[in-house]
Parts: sequence; structure tokens; C-alpha cells
Amino acid sequence: MNISDKLYKENINNLKNTVITGKTASIQWRIKQINLVSKLLDKHTQEIIKCLFIDLGKSEIEALSEILLVKEEIALIIKKLNSWMLPKKVNTPFYLFPSSSKIIYEPLGCVLILGPYNYPLLYILKPLVNIFSAGNTALIKPSEKCPCTSKLIKDLTSKYFEKDILLTIEGDYKQSKKLIEQNFDHIFFTGSTETGKSIMKLASKNLTPLTLELSGTNPVIILKNANLEVAAKRIVWGKFFNSGQSCVAPNHIFVEKEIEKNLIEELQKCILSFYGKNPINSKNLSKLQKKQFSLTLDILKKYKKQKKISFGGLYSRKKMKISPTILQIKLEEKKLFEKELFSSLLPVIAVDNKESALQTINQASKPLAIYVFGGNKKIHDHISKVTSSGTICINDVMLPVLIPNLPFGGVGQSGMGKFHGEEGFRNFSNQKSITFKSVLFDLNLRYPPYEKIMKFIKFIYRI
Repeated sequence: MNISDKLYKENINNLKNTVITGKTASIQWRIKQINLVSKLLDKHTQEIIKCLFIDLGKSEIEALSEILLVKEEIALIIKKLNSWMLPKKVNTPFYLFPSSSKIIYEPLGCVLILGPYNYPLLYILKPLVNIFSAGNTALIKPSEKCPCTSKLIKDLTSKYFEKDILLTIEGDYKQSKKLIEQNFDHIFFTGSTETGKSIMKLASKNLTPLTLELSGTNPVIILKNANLEVAAKRIVWGKFFNSGQSCVAPNHIFVEKEIEKNLIEELQKCILSFYGKNPINSKNLSKLQKKQFSLTLDILKKYKKQKKISFGGLYSRKKMKISPTILQIKLEEKKLFEKELFSSLLPVIAVDNKESALQTINQASKPLAIYVFGGNKKIHDHISKVTSSGTICINDVMLPVLIPNLPFGGVGQSGMGKFHGEEGFRNFSNQKSITFKSVLFDLNLRYPPYEKIMKFIKFIYRI
């Protein structure tokens, strides 16, 4: 689909003008749009599930998770939006009396959403309801790697929304590039760190602010007193959900040497329990995206030659699946686990102690999440203080993305900006400060000549 620059600008101006008219400022307008998203999901659940299976081989529960997480976000917004929109009073210094100050939240304008392929519905509609909560309009560009879902999103958004409120444009990366170069008021992107850098460079032309939800490289630290049976279940669930193609999926495990063997045994038990003896045939294991499958297969073959696969290693080109696979590697093999694997490969690295793991984590780029199993409050507080990440989760994985009240986002290479709940509302709002000064009193102290005010300043601040 080729759209001229003129048509791009015309569509974006129409979307911006809707905000400029002021009609998006009311809570009624915002709730109406959010309810339309909810209606869209309710009326077309089966079509969504079907497309997510066609594009990614997602099981029904994986597909439903995309829908339910959006619904949960909607429920929170509808309940809390009125209180979020209220002006916030700010204390004004006494020497400016009589005056008052406050912060109001106004819409930014038109926001561009660039969707990822791994959660092609969730990471379009979830930020979208945050965008609507702040009174903005939006232009959506779904992932071209999920053609069925992309077409469905376009068809449904066209059916439920006017073009001056929400517009969907399909296309490849060239289309994305053209869109990014337009004068949007904000851009929301979910994807890899490298693509994020390219988007930031293109957006700099118009100084367009960005929210970037980027790569994970999320380490797991397992300490000696961890409940290995529970830890293994939770890690296997989180790692292989959507075949590891989740930004918050555990990327690799640091485990204290004394319990490495026991952990691997528990991991193997869980994989067999969840996916059976031939996981390739399991309906609970999603397929990998084409390019991701090829990259993962190259890594798998390399480590198979080196005899470092302790479990798994099966694959099917026809089904685009690679079975849950445990790699036992050394701490020195950082090249593998310092990048986001985004697949069903799970490296396990034995370490002497937690300090060795923390040192390795701090030498790499800041992760989106750090997961810790075992330890105690003192250790948890220590890990929190000496590391930097988007989030820390203790004795579980993936939870932060499931909690709509929590701000979600990365730091450094793992992203910038937060969304979810009130933080999403603020992220897509302009926090405008307003100061009111009475004309009843107008002291001459601040006007030249400044001799009198200097005496006053010296007295107050004891200079």
C-alpha cells in the first residue's frame, strides 16, 4: 500500500485537529473510545484467536492472554480515570504570596503506535487505551510479520472508529520509516534495541518524543535456599510461553554451583510435564517467527556440536518450532547470554555465589527485568540496590507485565518511558503547570532598583 507524503500529512493533520478542537478533553469522550476497544475484543474474540494461531501458532490460552490483559487495563482505566484527570495542586513559595500553582494533564495530540510481531494485538491495543485515556488520537502500524492479525486489526479499527480518531495503516518497514519521519506528537514502539535506535534517529528530525519498549536479556538468579520445584515450574512457564518470544521472558539462569544439577533435573521434569516427550507436536508450544527460527537454529546447531545441550534440541522446519532446550554453558561464554535470545533456548550458568552473578549482570546492558529465587529480604534489598533494571521480581517471573497498576518499561538499552495504568495516562499527557498571581498586592521589592530586595534576600537566606 503506497501512500503519498501529502496523504500522510493530511491523515495526521485530521487526527491532530480532532484533539485541537478540544472534544477529546472530556472524560466522556475518552471512556467512549476505550469502551469501543472493549466491544471490539468482545465481539471478535474467535477471529482474534484464529489469526494469532495462523500467524504465530499460539494456543488458545496464549491468544486469550493478549485479549484479557487489554481488558484488565481497560477495567483499571475506567475505574480510576476521573481521579487521574484531576488537577494536582502544588505548593507555591511564601514570598510569592498571594499566588497558587497546579498541574493539569492535557492531551499530546496524535500518537503513532508501531506494533511488534510477538504480541501483535496486545502491544497495539494496550498502549492504545492508555493513549485514549490521555485524550489523544492514534495511528496504528501493525507488524507485517503477522499478516492475518494485521489485516484483522485494520478491518476492526476501521469498523469501530472514525478516521479522525484512529487510523490503521498496513505495510512493511519502508512504510514504518515513512511514518516515523512524519510530525507525530509521540511514538510508541515495541521491539528490538537495534530497531529502537533506528527509530530514535529518524524521530529526532522532528524532535518527536518516544516510548521505547525494547529487548529483555532478563537474568534469573537462583540461590541455594530456593524452592527448586516451584522455581523450575515458574521459569519453564515464563520462558517457553510464546516460545520465549516475550520481552519479559527469562533469558538465562545464574545458579549457585551446589544446586545446578538439582535445578536442571527439575527443569527437565517441568518441560516433560508441560509439553510432553515430543514438544514439537504440543499445541502449547508456539512456533517461532521465520527469521527468529533461523537464528535460533544456528545457535542450537553450534551448541549441539559442542555437546552443551543437556536437554531438548528438537526442531521442525515445517512447523517452525524448536523444543524447549537447556544449554549448560560457562560464565565466560557471555556472547550468548548478553543478547536477547527471544527463543526456546535457556542457558544455565553455574556461579560460585550471587556476587559473581551480580558482577556479570552489572557489566552488561541494563535488563528489562531481573528475577530472583531464594534468598531473604536483606539479599533482595541488596540486589535491588546494586543493580539497575526496569523491574525486579522475586520468586516468580513475568508478573510485572501482568499488573496494570505497576509502571512498566525498561532502562538504558532495555527501553525508555513507562506505560500501564496511571503511568500510561501520564506518559501520553502533557503535564502543564499553571500559576495564578493575584493583583491585590504588588510589592515593589522585585522591581529595580534592587537595593531593598538585596537586603531582604540577605536577611532571609543569611548571606
